[in-house]
Amino acid sequence: MENLTHKARRSTVIAGVLTLAIALSACSSNSTGQTGTPEETATSSTGSSASQSGSGITNPKNPAALEPCELLPNEATATLGVGTKGEREPNDLKPNLSDICTWEGEETDSKEVALVAFQGRTIQQYYDNKSNYGYFKKLEVSGHPAVIGNTKNPTKSSSCTIYMAANENQIVMSHTFISTENIGKTNPCDLARRALKLSLPSWPAAK
Repeated sequence: MENLTHKARRSTVIAGVLTLAIALSACSSNSTGQTGTPEETATSSTGSSASQSGSGITNPKNPAALEPCELLPNEATATLGVGTKGEREPNDLKPNLSDICTWEGEETDSKEVALVAFQGRTIQQYYDNKSNYGYFKKLEVSGHPAVIGNTKNPTKSSSCTIYMAANENQIVMSHTFISTENIGKTNPCDLARRALKLSLPSWPAAK
């Protein structure tokens, strides 16, 4: 039963990422009246600060150069309390989207951490489409602009999704689950943020 639960959760993550990718793709072209690449759209948009576009990142990283299950180093898995071996999840519904890698909690711990890097995506797109989320909040992770984009308030949920700008043209999604028993006791966004913060130093620098 526990394995089935894990599989169902990972399927939910993939479905959510697919829905978001389609929504962002449509909105990024319609909201500006342009059909250029996300980088061109972000560059031509006026009134956006450097931090909003992601261009103000002092230490840009290139996580897309890694395999999905290399995004979370072994040192980080030990700190987070998940297994060192992640499970890669191909996106059968949308093969051109990046694969997700999921790490499960060890022994009886039912927590999960999932990471995926998207190319051609800017943090400004998430700012512009915050109405897509039931709960939206801007934050920063080790000098990188990020947002919480959740279906509902994470303090009342077993999951959290954070989207962080690794560089001007890449977003890393950190999606986490905690046990239902911990809803209201533990904020799943704390786990999602820690996963990003602990992983960042291991990613290659953006050229």
